Amino acid sequence: ILIDDKNWACGVVVNGRHILAKSIVSSVGAPATLTKLIPESHRSLVSRHIDMMKDPDIASNISLQTMFVGIDDPEGSLKLPKSNSWIHHSWDHDNNMADHKKDCLKTPAFFISFSSAKDPTYASRHPGKHVALVIGPCCYDDVEQFKNDRVKHRSKEYVSMKDKWQEIFMKVLLDRFPELRNKVDFVDFGTAVTNDFYLSTNRGAVYGLAHTPKRFGQHWLRNRTPIKKM
Repeated sequence: ILIDDKNWACGVVVNGRHILAKSIVSSVGAPATLTKLIPESHRSLVSRHIDMMKDPDIASNISLQTMFVGIDDPEGSLKLPKSNSWIHHSWDHDNNMADHKKDCLKTPAFFISFSSAKDPTYASRHPGKHVALVIGPCCYDDVEQFKNDRVKHRSKEYVSMKDKWQEIFMKVLLDRFPELRNKVDFVDFGTAVTNDFYLSTNRGAVYGLAHTPKRFGQHWLRNRTPIKKM
């Protein structure tokens, strides 16, 4: 973001090109906007906001991890749902989340979706194939130690953790949709640090800051910043 000598936002830099504008709207969330898009020379203007975002009730503490599944169905026999599935261990969500924070392998909830079943053109474009997503909450702290490792070359410890999560996620998928057994021909798994690399998220939080009463009660978290025109 370009900021002039009056501390007003006046444009953006895209691939080295300066694009001027009367006002600037950022849709990437407060953490990325304040800590990545505002140049360091002017970051003092929002330093109080950056500090307040470190509050545990406001910070991006919960992330999502995703299992990507490729399914082989050459006979076209699968009748996968267009609707999504939500799977919980119990209706006591607070307790489910508390258990997860004690043991990262106890994923508190799962979301299952078949994008290929929702797309009426998918079968003609990719005959005999389907794709599935299985998503579950996770805590960034569980993988933070691996954040600086090279993507696709992270440590054996990290790969071992991913394998354990993948096994859990796959069991949930196959328990819910047993007709997929022996039809899975591709699996990949992404964690919170995967989100940071590919989506430029903050602490893997694809939905931004914490969704808590305290976070939504912060008057400084509105659509205007201390930098005018932004």
